[in-house]
Amino acid sequence: MVSSQYPSAVPIPYSLQTPCANILPGPVNAVTFSSSGGTYVLTGSTDRAVHLSRAIPNNSNSTTVVETTTPIQKYEAHGYSVLDIAVAADNARFASVGGDRQVFLWDVEQGITTKRWSGHNNRVEAVQFAGDGDSVVVTGSADTTINLWDTRSTSYKPIQTLTEATDTVSSLHVHMGSYSIASGSYDGRARIYDVRTGKTTVDVLAQAVTSVRCSSDGNALLASTLGGNIRMLDRMDGKVLNSFGGEKAGVGKSRYSYRNSELRVRSVFALGDAVVLSGSEEGGGDAGAKGAAAFAWDVVKGGGYCCCACWGEG
Repeated sequence: MVSSQYPSAVPIPYSLQTPCANILPGPVNAVTFSSSGGTYVLTGSTDRAVHLSRAIPNNSNSTTVVETTTPIQKYEAHGYSVLDIAVAADNARFASVGGDRQVFLWDVEQGITTKRWSGHNNRVEAVQFAGDGDSVVVTGSADTTINLWDTRSTSYKPIQTLTEATDTVSSLHVHMGSYSIASGSYDGRARIYDVRTGKTTVDVLAQAVTSVRCSSDGNALLASTLGGNIRMLDRMDGKVLNSFGGEKAGVGKSRYSYRNSELRVRSVFALGDAVVLSGSEEGGGDAGAKGAAAFAWDVVKGGGYCCCACWGEG
């Protein structure tokens, strides 16, 4: 049963308003935390660079307000917008992709690219690490293909290409526990590739899929589509275990609208798979929250926990 696998989350505030610093010259397309603790955050934007910033102050126990948003390092090699970033488990490397049609593998400390792969015929929208020691990089592209790249090889050609999608591959998630690669594409399909058996399972969601994410145990798949629908699917039979988003998301005494009709918005599990988090193109509601917002739902009950509205100062 879902209720036994995904216990209710600990209470969190109904609504939050968080200052948002304008530190980049253009829209941010990708945000990724460092592995194991999330002390740092990497952002990729239309300025064609990847920025490294601290997500947690040096002295997190101090009551002094510390500015954490100023980038501490900038990685430049892209000639077009950066669309996605993945961080290796050891935090020594990260991969970035974008409009270049290339895949960039970076050395974090040295600030240089150690690999540049060319094999896609259109912009690259998604990237993930896979394999033992993060030895494989997986990428999804607007050319409808998924490529696998060997980080230890001197070859600049993909070691495997998956061609099942018929439209842009917008999202990827590698689940090492089940040896599987989940993909979402604009053809309205969420696909899961079992690396061990070579079997591919397909869930038809009708609308363009913008995000896929496996649960920690690999038994459920979270899939977001344009139209504002987020579904949690059973990996075995494709049954909808729960759904989130839709026309309205009730949060406390106010009701905030969850909307995703145009942009590629990510959705993830959080707090031990007890909560679903997602971004919204609009957070307007009774409380007057305008603009983009982040939503959280109870994974079992489906009810909204909070809406976090973001505003810019200055």
